[in-house]
Amino acid sequence: MGRSTNTALAALKIGGRVAYERLARPKAWRFDDVPCTPYAVTAEWLTAVLCNKTPGAVVTDVDVRPASAGTHERHQLKVSYNEEGRRAGLPVSIFTKSLPSIVTRMIGGFNGTARAESNFYTQIRPQLEIEAPLCYHSAYDRRTFAAIHLLEDMVATKSATFCNHKTNVTRAMAEDMIDVLASLHGHFYGDPTLGERYRWLAGYSRWFTIGAEKMGTEYYTQKAFDAAAHVIPASVMARRAEVWPATMRSLALHDSEPQGLLHSDVHIGNWYRTGAGKMGLCDWQCLARGHWTRDFSYAVTASLTPENRRSWERELLARYIERFAEKTAVKPDFDLSFLRYRQQIVHALAMWTITLCHSPLLPNMQPEDTTIAMIERMTTAMADLDALDS
Repeated sequence: MGRSTNTALAALKIGGRVAYERLARPKAWRFDDVPCTPYAVTAEWLTAVLCNKTPGAVVTDVDVRPASAGTHERHQLKVSYNEEGRRAGLPVSIFTKSLPSIVTRMIGGFNGTARAESNFYTQIRPQLEIEAPLCYHSAYDRRTFAAIHLLEDMVATKSATFCNHKTNVTRAMAEDMIDVLASLHGHFYGDPTLGERYRWLAGYSRWFTIGAEKMGTEYYTQKAFDAAAHVIPASVMARRAEVWPATMRSLALHDSEPQGLLHSDVHIGNWYRTGAGKMGLCDWQCLARGHWTRDFSYAVTASLTPENRRSWERELLARYIERFAEKTAVKPDFDLSFLRYRQQIVHALAMWTITLCHSPLLPNMQPEDTTIAMIERMTTAMADLDALDS
């Protein structure tokens, strides 16, 4: 009841604000403004946030083009500059993520993921040596839950191709993904000051528990088992009552072992491939502190077909351990790591049961065929690896 009441009150507050914005159509003019939608962006605001380090540069025009919608709405900005801006090579095509609607603010604003992504791009991204988008500006309004990120248009800058569940992930692509994760996880691994320096960066156990309470993940996981029963292996369906307790038990790892950065949502749809063949990772809204096996388990079970996963998972884990050791001088034990890989699959699954079945106050986050494919891959891995007995 408490969860439902808090969610409903947040929806009422956000609904009133969005209704006001649609009537008043406020515009962003100054650097500190947070545009409520991409259509509130003005040339003056873009001049303030894009040209502040380029003397004399001015944005002369901006054209807003819709792209796609999910937990955020995505738009492309085509930006024109005066001669100084053009000469400086300022970005002419920008990819935006924003929260203009009630449902996107409920999941991105109310749940705090937009603020986390903003902080990632402004505070942590500049330190990482991985393939990931650059961010030109990011802003978040705690009062209205509005947010906007101005990101590198990877298609324009690197001829990127974005992946989905139909992408044929080759062995070379899978190895490159593993290398990206090892670099990400190793950068702050075991740093005792990580939580103090970035107080907004929640420990994974807390991140998951609070999110599960807000979104009713336990309840909707049970509903998702009914909705996806046709793709879930019989051995897992027969033990569905054990899935949530296993999910909660496996949180203990993140509090008992040294922590590092977790992307936390490394399904195949959040990966892209550059024209040069490098794998990159986007959508950083679920960032947390925790144990690396959570991301490794998620990426392997969600990105690979069951056949390729079965063939490659041990060799990919061995590769990860080698790359992680190069980064940290710490070499995890293979057998223990493989056990934890099995245990963490349930957390990958929880990201997709809540995607298939969720509160009507939340948006449809993914197409149904994508969601069903993810649930099938993960539950198949659970059956193959006896995850519930791990």
